[in-house]
Amino acid sequence: MDEFRMKLKESLLLLDERLRMVEHLVNDVIIDSLESAANEYADNEAFETFKGNYGESLKDLIDPYKMLFGEDYDLERSLYDDLKGTEGYGAEGFDEKGCMDARIADLRSRIDALKAAKAEDEEKKDEDEVAESKPVDEEEEEVSEEQLAKELEDALKDGGL
Repeated sequence: MDEFRMKLKESLLLLDERLRMVEHLVNDVIIDSLESAANEYADNEAFETFKGNYGESLKDLIDPYKMLFGEDYDLERSLYDDLKGTEGYGAEGFDEKGCMDARIADLRSRIDALKAAKAEDEEKKDEDEVAESKPVDEEEEEVSEEQLAKELEDALKDGGL
């Protein structure tokens, strides 16, 4: 009888181990994968809605931000992910449109500031190039001033002034 009990105990332990493996497979692999896929699908759907709401407003900002952060940078996805992380997102009364309008205005002002700074740099560079191409001859200026002084003196003597 002892031998029977030992074999029964071994069989029950093996059966318990198999049940734990099946439980792990069902809970941790299958169910978690399905939940993850469902969450990803819901997130992608919400992102498509986001792009539908704000894509037109962001259209002219996409290329400048790719120039700044690289060709792989996705401004829309970045803003969407940032919006999801905002305190109160998804709660009743959260002003998504107001929040996004403020962010878009901020992004636009940053790009405008960069464009203005670049234009100033180019203007200064052009002025520097013009200044370098026209050397100032100090002797000519002094002669001109002396000549003007002499002409003024002659005019005073002749009574022209």
